[in-house]
Amino acid sequence: MSTIALALIPRAVALNLAIGAIVAALKLPVYLDSIGTVLVAALAGPLAGVITGVTSNLVLGMLSSPIFIAFIPVTAVIGVTAGIASRVGAFRSVPRALVAGVVIGLLAGATSVPIVLALFGGVTAGGTGIVTIVLRALDLPLASAALIASVSVDVIDKMLSCAIVAAVLARLPRRIGARFGLPHPAA
Repeated sequence: MSTIALALIPRAVALNLAIGAIVAALKLPVYLDSIGTVLVAALAGPLAGVITGVTSNLVLGMLSSPIFIAFIPVTAVIGVTAGIASRVGAFRSVPRALVAGVVIGLLAGATSVPIVLALFGGVTAGGTGIVTIVLRALDLPLASAALIASVSVDVIDKMLSCAIVAAVLARLPRRIGARFGLPHPAA
């Protein structure tokens, strides 16, 4: 991993924490706390994305709630998938990034469901928990409600995150993008 990638990771962790805190304070039904992870993965590859996501959740686990540590596998999936998506050109435009967001969201949501069911009885305190409760009120079984809630919220969340990352990458100066091997946005 390059020195520039290593220097980018702590900044991306700070970005994850800051945006996640703002979204949590506003009680939005999305997270947006993986924008830094997706950005680093898009710039520096899957390993850098995994390190960013894992570090973010470890810091949140120590500073806020140990619950975040349980979701480290989800952040690893996000980092790996975003890195692979970048390698196939998913962040060259917002429409492509939206498709990547769907895939990342499906995988992240599916990864989080067993954690939510095993450790939290199917419902967490966040926006996903609210959706799960609404679905349970409609008589869906707990596992189905948790799966639908996790996947639907994660897909929307990752689509937004990936679109933001694509917009940021499109506006990077050429010389910075070139340091990460990014093609010119028009390519």
